Amino acid sequence: MNDLFVKRTWIDIDLDKLVANYRTALDLAPTALVTCVIKSNAYGHGAVRVAQALQQAGCESFAVSCIREALELRRHGVTGEILVMGLTEKPMLEDAIGADITLTAGSVQDLLDMEAAAAAQQKQVKVQLKVDTGFHRLGIACCEAMADAVAEAVKTLRYVQLQGLFSHLGLVNQQRDEEQHTNLMQMQQWLAARGVVLEDVHICDSIGLVRYPDWHHSRVRVGALLFGVRPYRSEHMPFEDHETLVFRTTISRIHEAKAGEVVGYGDDMVLDYDARIATLCVGYGDGYPRCLSNGHGKVAIHGKLAQVVGLVCMDQMMVDVTHIPEAQVGDTVDLLGGDIPYMTYADWAHTNRNEAISILSRRPVRVYHQNGRIATVLDDLLGERRDFE
Repeated sequence: MNDLFVKRTWIDIDLDKLVANYRTALDLAPTALVTCVIKSNAYGHGAVRVAQALQQAGCESFAVSCIREALELRRHGVTGEILVMGLTEKPMLEDAIGADITLTAGSVQDLLDMEAAAAAQQKQVKVQLKVDTGFHRLGIACCEAMADAVAEAVKTLRYVQLQGLFSHLGLVNQQRDEEQHTNLMQMQQWLAARGVVLEDVHICDSIGLVRYPDWHHSRVRVGALLFGVRPYRSEHMPFEDHETLVFRTTISRIHEAKAGEVVGYGDDMVLDYDARIATLCVGYGDGYPRCLSNGHGKVAIHGKLAQVVGLVCMDQMMVDVTHIPEAQVGDTVDLLGGDIPYMTYADWAHTNRNEAISILSRRPVRVYHQNGRIATVLDDLLGERRDFE
């Protein structure tokens, strides 16, 4: 691989596994549209290349969090629906409408703002209406008074195509989930009774996809499952969900440290034994969290676990390789994925798997594998992409 990219710190991404996970989602929701959620740089994988691979596999519907994520996809040739699930700032509405992005309205004022922006361009804008069914994050209130307000606003709309109604499960417990689902269905009925008929209704994410098959309705929004984050409590179910990335770095130096010496910043870790310490070309600036300092995290070298020693720095970190005599400068180290499963890593960091992969920064080179070979190398910092297909 050295002839294809600078081997320092990188992320290996398996597009074949990504596509297999997408097909699993299709199998799990055979009667619904599968919208692939690729927000936060496709959970750290690189949104553009992931979208292109999914589009090639037949996906025609994507979702992101903000308009800038949507515009990035459009500018790299991604077609089909791109739904922005969060707020679209008023100054960005013109660009959004011009790029045929589907927007989310979380208030009556949002609908009116979108109408005004679309009218100024003499263009139609597709809009989904977000309902707060009890999660209390975004969306219109779920009540008859709000249904009245929406219906009155809809009478004035000429350029807004109100296409759907959706919400998001809090996933607290089944009773709360059922209450939220009931609320969404009630809002759909209240609106229909007032002449606003919306057939595109959706509430399931990756967990809802697996846990509540009767609630798939017109579509499901699948994010985490695409990237190998298998929903909790689905281990007994007969489907595969493959982890799609391995975060890797190299050993830059190995040195001997004596008992009583301190490794790294501060005096958090004073050695009580003679140790062989390896410095790695990675830190929290790359997405390896500082909370894994001082023995809370481990890495894999030659298939063996090496404990983090001292504080994780922004650009470097140290691990104990005293028990791995074969370790040497230039060796590959698995940080997340590969020999360090997502769940194991997330448990060490006291977080969830989504955060573990999504916080990976732009600095590591992304290396995409497909059909058993390297297909693309993407260096975001240099703005370079090389395809080998």
